[in-house]
Amino acid sequence: MRRSLRVSLFALVLLGLVGGSAAFYLAQKSLTLTIDGQSREISTYAGTAGEVLADEGLTPTAHDVVLPAADATVHDGDTVVLNRARPLTLTVDGVRSEVHTTALSVDGALAELGFRADNLVLSASRSERLPLDGMDLAISTSKDVTLIADGQQRVLTTTAATAGDLLAEQGIALSATDRTSLYPTQPLLDAMVLQVTRVQVTEVVEVQPVDYSTVESPDADALTGQQTVTQKGVPGEQTVTWRVTVTDGVETGREQLSSVVTKAPVDQLVTVGTKARPAGAVPATADGLNWAALAACESGGRPDAVSGTGKYRGMYQFSTGTWAAVGGSGDPAAASAEEQTQRAQMLYARSGAGQWPHCGSRLFG
Repeated sequence: MRRSLRVSLFALVLLGLVGGSAAFYLAQKSLTLTIDGQSREISTYAGTAGEVLADEGLTPTAHDVVLPAADATVHDGDTVVLNRARPLTLTVDGVRSEVHTTALSVDGALAELGFRADNLVLSASRSERLPLDGMDLAISTSKDVTLIADGQQRVLTTTAATAGDLLAEQGIALSATDRTSLYPTQPLLDAMVLQVTRVQVTEVVEVQPVDYSTVESPDADALTGQQTVTQKGVPGEQTVTWRVTVTDGVETGREQLSSVVTKAPVDQLVTVGTKARPAGAVPATADGLNWAALAACESGGRPDAVSGTGKYRGMYQFSTGTWAAVGGSGDPAAASAEEQTQRAQMLYARSGAGQWPHCGSRLFG
């Protein structure tokens, strides 16, 4: 090969190498890379923002912010920004949610999420920096709540997160039986009503009388209709234990737990005449009998009279069972004097004056 040709070929190769180096040098660019607010200068041959980040070992996630867009072409002197998102477990007035924020501090996250009020109660300092792996943040906002407790109704402005927090804030303690209109762990919202119902459950012991029974025995020596008390009855006593429920000062329930007779009653013994009346004696009818005298003896003549034990009622001191047996209904003491006398006459016609052991003889006076 001629020397001139060889020189020409060498010159062409040298020119190609110099041109390639110049092109490679010209492709290099200087950029500003800003990551989470921290900037530094870099040199790169990357053509897009995404390639710049990849060259720096950075892989953006779905919630990160990249400026310009990852597929945007970058030029010498440009700035590539990566704001990395932090996961935030946010609990607002007891309601929990998962969010992401590119803010670097608690205060920045609050502003980004729209919580700009100054009177928020936070679980972390506003100036605290948000770590890249996130954090839990509880927020209690100000709300107006109506509180009804212990006879008072008040509208309170509070940042308490739950009903239980509000009660603690107001110094209201609950017993095991008290009730609230909201669960203690229930989040408080604006305009809610929280009512406390005081419930007391106690055992109450009462001493009550026990009625005695009347035992009748025939007396062949006494005329029919005549009765004589040979042993006066004496009421007994029983101890009754109740479980009593009082709601806001008013008794709302009573359950009997036990009943024990502490003093047995003494039966009243009565003899009943069975001897036939002689001819000419007053017949066993109402005619000609002194009902006023009987009523005066039994009850002082008062139609609404009630015995001390409550068992005997009205002018003639009917028991409710005897009153029903002669056709009466309801309370004997509530019936008219005329009806009571009519029922007493019916009773006499059926059973004689012995129905009134102490006063029956007054019918014949």
